Amino acid sequence: MKGKPFAEVCGALHLGENFHHLADAPWYEDAVYPSFPEAEYRRRHEALRAAMREKGLDCLIVPGSMNNGSMGYGLVWLSGHLDARALAQYAVFPLEGEPTLFCSMAGAHIWATRKWSAIRDVRAAGGGGFGKALAARIRELGLAGRAIGLCSANSEGRSNEYLPANYYLEIKEALPEAKIEFVAEILHPLMNIKSEEERRFVRKAGELCDRAILAIAGRAKPGVTEYQLNASATFAVKDGGGYIHLDILGSTPMARPALPFGNPRPSGRKVQKGDVLVNEYGAGYFGYTAQIGAPICLGPPSDALKRMHEEVAVPVFRAVEKCLRPGGTVEEVQEAAQLIVRKGYTSRPTVIHGIDIVTCSPHVEMAHIRAKPADRVFKEGMVIMSEPNPITPDGRLGCFLGRTCIITAAGCEWVTQLPLDLIVV
Repeated sequence: MKGKPFAEVCGALHLGENFHHLADAPWYEDAVYPSFPEAEYRRRHEALRAAMREKGLDCLIVPGSMNNGSMGYGLVWLSGHLDARALAQYAVFPLEGEPTLFCSMAGAHIWATRKWSAIRDVRAAGGGGFGKALAARIRELGLAGRAIGLCSANSEGRSNEYLPANYYLEIKEALPEAKIEFVAEILHPLMNIKSEEERRFVRKAGELCDRAILAIAGRAKPGVTEYQLNASATFAVKDGGGYIHLDILGSTPMARPALPFGNPRPSGRKVQKGDVLVNEYGAGYFGYTAQIGAPICLGPPSDALKRMHEEVAVPVFRAVEKCLRPGGTVEEVQEAAQLIVRKGYTSRPTVIHGIDIVTCSPHVEMAHIRAKPADRVFKEGMVIMSEPNPITPDGRLGCFLGRTCIITAAGCEWVTQLPLDLIVV
């Protein structure tokens, strides 16, 4: 349907054929969002097209979801768009020609999206019917019989998830001559090394992580629930212009602990004097995330927690830190972490992981390494979450100590600035 001039229908927006099909609108003109220079998006688009040529792809369908394994992934990287109003949102990204961003909703939503999107051609999918809309755009580009790649909505190599089955079938039916293939990896190598522009946003995400922890510490007192503490962290992140990626928070009495790791769904348990709050928070800022974990004690830490923190968690963190430099290896990190078991403790498996948009390769565990070949040696511009999590030998108390860094020429730059000390309130 051809768009209708706003001046002609502004008095009849109660009619869906007007509100949802405007050719122009004056809305959101003074809205302010963080953004990258056009040159930064041009760099990304050119890099992706070079990767498409290598794989023989004429077009990509690039999704982005709000689940923790995605947080917009390739879609936010290409466009800046992040939206929870569907299972995922999508872009059609051709080897040649203008990319198109498809939103689940038209009307006011699409005009707001156009304000922040780096992709200029923004369209509504028509009631969330993405499959037919994507196929129609591919045909419009003259690519109906060409090689179409489907990217994962999630971090590549970590539970890849693609189009829902109904959209896939709609595209297959509408484009019977197309060669449609699932592309397991194309985005991660392009996103894993951060440009200077991207590093600014990672640093901002790190600042938001610190705000989350400080907000929890500032409210933690007997009688406050875990979910109320989580609400304070969420407010602090959003009040700083970001959004929550991870909100993991649990509490347990240090005298009778039963918490090796934080609770992925903070409960209604009321915290008490003598508790420790075990947590992991992730904050996002316009497509870039950082993570943090900082134990918080209500009252003096128990001898067991203090000993585990001072003799194991911090020394392991510092030993791993020495490995996080250009030329350092994942094997060095794994070896550094073995101090945990040499000291007689156990641990969660994970020691470090990468962050492209969210958690990604390399994944270094106490006994296993899962890393793409290019990620086994650290390079300047990689973002790493270091998270040693020693656990007492009885398996009942964990000390999750996590911080996010950018690998630099000089070693590593911590984007979360809180000290490694136990926080006592």
